Amino acid sequence: MCTIKHSDFDMNIYVNSFSEYYVEMSRKNGIGLEVIQYADPNFLDDFNENHNEITRMMDGLPKISMHGSYFDLFHNSVDPLIREVSEKRYMQSVQAALYHGIKKIVLHSAYRKHIDGHSQKALNLFIEKSIAFWKQFESNIPEGTTIYIENVEDENPEVLNEIIEEIGSHKVQCCFDIGHAFANSPVSLEKWIDDLNDNIGHVHIHDNDGESDQHLPLGKGSIPLLQTIHSLIQQSNPNVPFIMECEVKESIEWLNRNGLFK
Repeated sequence: MCTIKHSDFDMNIYVNSFSEYYVEMSRKNGIGLEVIQYADPNFLDDFNENHNEITRMMDGLPKISMHGSYFDLFHNSVDPLIREVSEKRYMQSVQAALYHGIKKIVLHSAYRKHIDGHSQKALNLFIEKSIAFWKQFESNIPEGTTIYIENVEDENPEVLNEIIEEIGSHKVQCCFDIGHAFANSPVSLEKWIDDLNDNIGHVHIHDNDGESDQHLPLGKGSIPLLQTIHSLIQQSNPNVPFIMECEVKESIEWLNRNGLFK
């Protein structure tokens, strides 16, 4: 297994499969791959036509995770029909992952920024609906498979942490997206890491200027990446995978310059 060394810790690196270029960079550098194609509902619906492409893409790569469906999905909606569609798409994602032998699946929290004018009642309902949904959903997930709930517009780590704690299942953890937290939350990255702590089992890493979710190469924005990486390694699972959701060549060069890629 390829690791990235920095003083007394190892950094477990993956790249997203946005295109053949990213897949080849994964092979060339001996790093993991997160399959993103099934997040597209059209690609997912044409599974019988597309699964061979993913199988070929994965061939020979030892570390694989997958990003599931998220477009227009709100599993915590007050509308039961929207919840039903969301659950169907999530389960399709899980079934696609299991077909390929993928055990790590990322799904979004579906938090909407400035939810109903920051009404406490609306926030409580979001938490209640989220907990109820994930408890039911994880009961249908086979042992050995983990769902990672990703922060996107989420503004406060305490909300996501409460949801994961209340679900209370080893099959549900957090995918901490560093760039999303930096751009969308007034809370410091250190507090995000402190609050979520060992509930973090997966990390998405990219850079931005703190104003919008730009997915810049590492080192091209304002995120204190070295400090954040070190904190994550120290406080969460030391083997947590870092998935680069950005231009990989420049990002690997940044890792190299900072003594992180050997």
